[in-house]
Amino acid sequence: MASTPERQMRRRILTLTPAAAVMAAVGAVFGWWWLLGVGVWVLIAAFLIEMIYRP
Repeated sequence: MASTPERQMRRRILTLTPAAAVMAAVGAVFGWWWLLGVGVWVLIAAFLIEMIYRP
């Protein structure tokens, strides 16, 4: 079964969202503001990609 562009984009979103949540959580627990900020921005990017490329 060939990967369609929609399926590839969905896979990227499903990869970015938990990674961003983990980065934000680790940054909040350890007080690493830079990691918390990166996690939040990655989460924002995942949601923007979801809104723009919704199949």
